[in-house]
Amino acid sequence: MAGVLVFGLGFANAALLYGLAAAAIPLVIHLLNRRKYRETTWAAMRFLLAAIRKNQRRIRIEHWLLLLVRTLVLLCLALAMAKPFLESYGAVLLGRRTHRVFVIDASLSMNYTAAERSRFDQAKALAARLLSESRRGDAASIILSGAPPRVVIGDPSSNLAEVRKEIDELEPTHGRVDLRAVLEAVERVLEASTIPQKEVVFLSDMQAESWRSGEKSAEELGRIMSRLEARKPRVVVVDLGTAGEENRAVVGLEIDAPVVAAGMTAHIRALVRSYSSRPETGVRVRLEDDGRQGPEETVDLPPGEAVPVIFRRQFTTPGDHLLEVALDDDPLLVDNRRRLVVPVRESLSVLLVDGSYKSEAYQAETDYLAQALAPSDDEAGKGRMIKVEVISESRLGSRELAPYDVIVLCNVGQFAPQEVAALEQFLRQGGGLVFFGGDQVSAENYNRVLHDDGRGILPVALGPTVGDAARKEAGFLINPLGFRHPIVADYEGEADTVTSGLTQALTWRYHKLVLPKNSQAKVALAFDDGDPAVVESKGKRGTVIVVATSADAGWTTWPLHKSYPPVMQQVVLQAASGKLEERNIDVGAAYDQSFPAAAVAAPVTITTPSGRSITGRLGDARGLGLLHFEQTDLAGRYEAKVGPPLSVSTLFAANPDPAESDLTKIDRSGVQSLFAPLSVVYVAGSGEVAVDPGSVGRKGELHRPLLQAILILLLVESVLAWLFGRSRASTRGLLRS
Repeated sequence: MAGVLVFGLGFANAALLYGLAAAAIPLVIHLLNRRKYRETTWAAMRFLLAAIRKNQRRIRIEHWLLLLVRTLVLLCLALAMAKPFLESYGAVLLGRRTHRVFVIDASLSMNYTAAERSRFDQAKALAARLLSESRRGDAASIILSGAPPRVVIGDPSSNLAEVRKEIDELEPTHGRVDLRAVLEAVERVLEASTIPQKEVVFLSDMQAESWRSGEKSAEELGRIMSRLEARKPRVVVVDLGTAGEENRAVVGLEIDAPVVAAGMTAHIRALVRSYSSRPETGVRVRLEDDGRQGPEETVDLPPGEAVPVIFRRQFTTPGDHLLEVALDDDPLLVDNRRRLVVPVRESLSVLLVDGSYKSEAYQAETDYLAQALAPSDDEAGKGRMIKVEVISESRLGSRELAPYDVIVLCNVGQFAPQEVAALEQFLRQGGGLVFFGGDQVSAENYNRVLHDDGRGILPVALGPTVGDAARKEAGFLINPLGFRHPIVADYEGEADTVTSGLTQALTWRYHKLVLPKNSQAKVALAFDDGDPAVVESKGKRGTVIVVATSADAGWTTWPLHKSYPPVMQQVVLQAASGKLEERNIDVGAAYDQSFPAAAVAAPVTITTPSGRSITGRLGDARGLGLLHFEQTDLAGRYEAKVGPPLSVSTLFAANPDPAESDLTKIDRSGVQSLFAPLSVVYVAGSGEVAVDPGSVGRKGELHRPLLQAILILLLVESVLAWLFGRSRASTRGLLRS
């Protein structure tokens, strides 16, 4: 019996088998026609009888052949409508069950709702219907496809009622698909299954940006596909998308200030994009402030282009403010809004650490910088938002750093290990550090304890000093590098008489800043010999800026120029920008926020955009209380309440990936190519599956071969009728003669 395949026949539409009765129609017609004729003897009868005796056998065979072909046409038509399929009797009689793995796309584009139900709801309904048609003893698993994917049911479950309940409770996310991670999850589920017969059903709209992301790791995907192929699963892709769907979205939202203080006016810049093939006119774009309706603009959107929309907003009160830019509703609601949490400060607190502190005016290292950041005679402008405190280098180790936003270290000679640890902790809380050079700086100490071969907080190594400040003969000019960096962006487009206050400042001596290989740090300004003058590096939380020369007039004339105050203010604001950036994350990204040591193990409650409350406790991150939250798969406003003993409430926002707003999809050939070398059954979900979801899970479907057989039989019937007609005509000719 080994190697013998025995099949059982089943029908997807068994009720239509009543149509088999139509096969009797040709026979009934034949019998009725026979009863119409009466036998009558006439003169020439003997000649006709002789001809009939001669051709009777051939004519009878011809009649039976035509009757058989016509009957088979009706039989095949009835069977095709009933959709028969073959399944191995061994799977039933020997207990060989099927393990069906449902991979349900839960990405943002699956929230598209063109009719009453979203694509995600359609996927759930179809999965439930396929589950209901499973045989007794079959098992199922569920994987929610996203970035990262979530294995809802991993081990094959034979309790299909519970599986159905899990499907009903699934909710879509607002992220995208990580194809590689999804396939690895499928591989793990199949690997853990002991059921030999396996089937994987992908239910997705096949949104191109998500599914083509796998092309970036095509080689690794190919290896995963080969491993899946070795397990011999039947793979079905149900495409729930529709080509040509159009959408518009808010794809960007930013504020033009790295730090915002009370009383400050800022510009809010939104980017609105149409993914339509035709222009859209009169699109309304509105700004909402803490849930209150704000100003509104009307724009025209060319196809495929992003259009900026600018709003002005004055922040009068300190605290967290939630700004939202919204469009009118369309079938994909999620991306019609984008949010920005702006923590508004009463003032910015800056600590200046002076490595050469002196009591005489403008003899200390920080005197020019303190005046530039907080002018004593300034009646208006940004200087009023910065509060400055100056301490000597010797007091750094005993000072609590948490209350400050930025620490500026000017010509500090060297750092003790405990000071380095305190600065690292300050950065992890989102603070900013600014380092200025000087004649007391020990390059060996900086490189050893601060840079640490690229592992430390200093983004550059200090090389030898360049130039001679004592002789002051040959100076170096500042190269603004096209004014690309935010600290000098305000000078872009200004007249030479204005920019000369920056570009004509002379530097006689500086530390050569050496960036490590593959460094992510940015050179904001350079000297005219090409060496970096100002370098910025953004870590996971805080920002570090290194200035190659001194903060006073010992090595450079820059503090004597008009450009020094505005550029230094921007340096400090840029260094403090980490606390604004940490409040706005991408959907699916983990949110991290540090709190003082007293908050370690404090209870925290996070309210998600859906209104769900999630409780937990702050962790301990090297002496700091750390809020680490990963359940950010929905776009919108999140609120975290911490305490006691610390009582803090903070807002943050998650925004979707703009790539998910493009509803362009991959087609059948793209699916086949993507899953190669796996053999994939592609099903258009909006058509074929809506009629017969059960056919997705069948093996050996026969309705298509039956339809092909009908066409062949009709052709054969026509040819036979023509041939037999000619034969009978010849017989009639004989009789006439």
